[in-house]
Amino acid sequence: MKTRRIPFVPPRLPAVLPLLALAVCLVLKLAGTVQAAPLQLQVAFDNEYVSTSHPGARYLEVLVTAPESVSQRPRVPLNLALVLDTSGSMGEQGKLEYVKQAAIAMLDRLRPEDRFALISYSNKARVLYPSQPVEEGQHMQGLINSLEAFGGTNLGDGLQEGWRQVQRHASPSVISRVLLLSDGLANIGITSNQELAQLTLAQSELGISLSSFGVGLEFNEDLLAALAETGRGMYYFIDHPESMNTILGKEFKSVEQLAAADIKVNISLGSDLVVDQVFANSYEVNGNNITVRFGDLAAGERRRMQIRVLPKQRSLGRFDNAAQVSVSYLEPGSKAALSLLDKLGMTYTDDEKIAASRQNKEVLERAAVFEANQAKKEAALAVDKGDQHRATVILNEAKKKIEAVAPPASAKVKDELAAMDSYAEKVSKPMEAKTKSLEQKQVKHRVQAVEGC
Repeated sequence: MKTRRIPFVPPRLPAVLPLLALAVCLVLKLAGTVQAAPLQLQVAFDNEYVSTSHPGARYLEVLVTAPESVSQRPRVPLNLALVLDTSGSMGEQGKLEYVKQAAIAMLDRLRPEDRFALISYSNKARVLYPSQPVEEGQHMQGLINSLEAFGGTNLGDGLQEGWRQVQRHASPSVISRVLLLSDGLANIGITSNQELAQLTLAQSELGISLSSFGVGLEFNEDLLAALAETGRGMYYFIDHPESMNTILGKEFKSVEQLAAADIKVNISLGSDLVVDQVFANSYEVNGNNITVRFGDLAAGERRRMQIRVLPKQRSLGRFDNAAQVSVSYLEPGSKAALSLLDKLGMTYTDDEKIAASRQNKEVLERAAVFEANQAKKEAALAVDKGDQHRATVILNEAKKKIEAVAPPASAKVKDELAAMDSYAEKVSKPMEAKTKSLEQKQVKHRVQAVEGC
């Protein structure tokens, strides 16, 4: 804490003392209530000018950015549950040993005011360490080191026990999160992706977030990605078990430096625009109203999404209600609900040269990235169903669309097009099961990560 030197006041200035004392009190009071900067909202069209004769598609971009640091406010206590898969397959490739090392490293970062629970699951869930402050570090390490790999994968049972442990101490004054790790398919108990996602959403609404970690090549990436989306957390793909410690450490740092929770973006478009495609991980569309769930944001993180809209033909002139964007979120460690608001207009012109010259090339460049990854996501789903031909068609059609609208000299766009070509070439040929699993997981994980670009 910084101190402020107060100069000596000579006896001949007694009248100044009360004012000086008041000023000092005010400074000290402000120093004790300094808060990190709020979230930043940026909204832009790739081009706010539209030709009356050839309207063409437009991209609306929304970017929410967290402050670079939350160090100016007291650290919010953590309420965590680590839910570990200890099914038989975790004994392969040393996966469980790497998990043990990462879990012990996490314990070393916890503070006395934090609460922690440890749950393992195979055929059923086991509570190894009920939610409580971590006081006996050596005892906890012993519990972690005693874990053995055996049995099936009752992911739902493990997840529900993790929630129960965190629920006992959940409140607005702490950060509550479940960390779920799996290397396989849920094959015992609740196995429905939709049912597990719905249960996760219900916990999210109660203030308990969830991050998921997929290890190896056999886990269900669609399930773990869906759980992270509805759980307001992050989805991690760990193809190399030796990187477990680094990735789990990254997640812990994100939770520890949480800047905003339960971020929701509401977009209301004017009647002259039609929603064509939403590029976001989790969203709902109701006519011209779009709601996007951005989840939680740690210091220095950001979330970005875009909407491809189709302007209707109309007369010349500007209309100011093209898009209204509002953001609501919660301040971690308190009940404070905060919000942001921005609006955009759009101008119709009969001068096509003016319309063409007003492009925001950066937004358009990122639109190409979103288009490419959306195409790869749809192609990957087609490959999952065994329809490689359909996947190739999706990728080729998307490539033509991107080439027609994206800045041709952009290195980023060229990289995305090259990645699409590479994926198209791979899916057009028979792939070994291991190669296919790796390719599918990498593509789907990239799609999830684009929102944070």
